[in-house]
Amino acid sequence: MTPVRSMQQRGMAALTVVMVLFFVMAMLAAYTNRNLVFEQRISANSYRATRALEAADAGVEWSIGMLNAGRITATCTPAEPDQAAALTDFRSRYLVPATDDSNGEGAFSVPWGQVPANRVYPTCVIVNGAPRCACPAMGQAAEAINVPADGVATAFRITFRLFNDDTVRGGAVQLVSRGCSNPGAGDTSCIAQNNNAPAVDGSTSVITTLGLVRALPVAPKATLTAGTTITATAPGALKVYNTDPQSQTRGTVHSGGVLSFSEDSRFVSKSPREITDLGKVTDADRAEGAASLDAFFGLVDQYSELSNLAAQGADAWFRSQFVLDADSYRRQPAVVRLDCAAGCNRARIAAALVLNPRNPIWANGDVTLDAAAGGVVDDLGTAANPMMLIVNGNLNISGDAIIYGFAHANQITWSAPATTWHGALVSATSFTATTVATLSYHQDVLDTIRLRYGSFVRAPGGWNLF
Repeated sequence: MTPVRSMQQRGMAALTVVMVLFFVMAMLAAYTNRNLVFEQRISANSYRATRALEAADAGVEWSIGMLNAGRITATCTPAEPDQAAALTDFRSRYLVPATDDSNGEGAFSVPWGQVPANRVYPTCVIVNGAPRCACPAMGQAAEAINVPADGVATAFRITFRLFNDDTVRGGAVQLVSRGCSNPGAGDTSCIAQNNNAPAVDGSTSVITTLGLVRALPVAPKATLTAGTTITATAPGALKVYNTDPQSQTRGTVHSGGVLSFSEDSRFVSKSPREITDLGKVTDADRAEGAASLDAFFGLVDQYSELSNLAAQGADAWFRSQFVLDADSYRRQPAVVRLDCAAGCNRARIAAALVLNPRNPIWANGDVTLDAAAGGVVDDLGTAANPMMLIVNGNLNISGDAIIYGFAHANQITWSAPATTWHGALVSATSFTATTVATLSYHQDVLDTIRLRYGSFVRAPGGWNLF
């Protein structure tokens, strides 16, 4: 008789094998899931770090744009004409001229001096690609920024550092941009107006060196310069002065062509020399061979350096004055470009000056500085914020005014007897006065333009993590 096996023992080996396999699979799944968790964390950290770095770089680009712009509000938006006079530009809020040249000629300082507690920070929160910003001025609280409740945004905070090295070119500054993957909140937010580290899940700071491409590389040697002729015959006359002790040449009038003027003209340069009729020199005096008179009065006509440049054409002349060619100069970020194809008048230029007190103005076409409304003799530019005007056309000065600044044009005519120009005038071709033209060399005005006006740009090799 065949023995009967127990039915309860059938399949035990298979069950054991299956249980072992299930256990192994569970362990493999757990291990795999552990790696996935780590990968997710690494990916999330990389995402936050990338967002923070991009926010920091956005802060750099935004700051460069703001440094090259005009007057702004407390929320960093362009000022409206009716409010502009009470506002300042971004550059003036966070960079001020240094009190000495120990860090190079034209060096900048910071308005809070040596007291970091007084520091103010321009800040922005970026929501859906659009910035919400605050640009507090010294002594003012920063405008509140509406931060999204869900925290889906990035942010940056800007500050400036200065070079303590006299070998560094004047006008160079360091910009530090702190970017965060989210704005955060309170005193430890990315945009807090203090020095606390931000309590956010991603933060990166970058430092970038910026240099100033100067709008006027070299100041003119004379009060009035023309590539060809200068004519001020009766009833016109020249009254040109350069007694500024800082002036290197004390030049009054330099022309590449013939200089002609009436006997009512006056030129004062290297005084005090006792002369009977201060500043008077006639063409007859000069015809007698009194070359020393020209030297004394700062007159140079038929100046070969100027006539040769004028003969080479407009491009060569412009490059000699501004280093860059006209098209490259015009496209600089700080240059305010006006379409003057149909002509621009005084009001158009004055409006541009109000909104952009420290920016070069490029007028593409003819400009007429005519009379102000009501015939008032008012200012175009000031000693602190002089006008820099480049006219890619002809400049006609016909309305009376007190003008502080520098102007360059293809050709200049003057018919404003009560106008006084403090600074310098340059014509690529001729200058013609049909009335009295009064011009006075002003070195401080020209230095302000030469050292403070221009475009901030990135210095090559000047970017690094901070």
